[in-house]
Amino acid sequence: MPMLPCHTCGSDEPHRELNPSEKDWLKDRLVKRNVDNYRMCDAPGCRHVRTGFSPCAGHGDQHIRIPEPD
Repeated sequence: MPMLPCHTCGSDEPHRELNPSEKDWLKDRLVKRNVDNYRMCDAPGCRHVRTGFSPCAGHGDQHIRIPEPD
């Protein structure tokens, strides 16, 4: 897992690719067809989303977090 800066944690943290249900949630949230370039912070309790190129998810909302699974 790559270590990337996390906007929420304020430090470099492991980030992972999204699973299919997380991708579906983010597609609806961002109204996008493709979210393959997004990564999620894997630090305990964080789940902040970023693109591979930016520490934020973009679209004016810099603090998108994937909800915990049910």
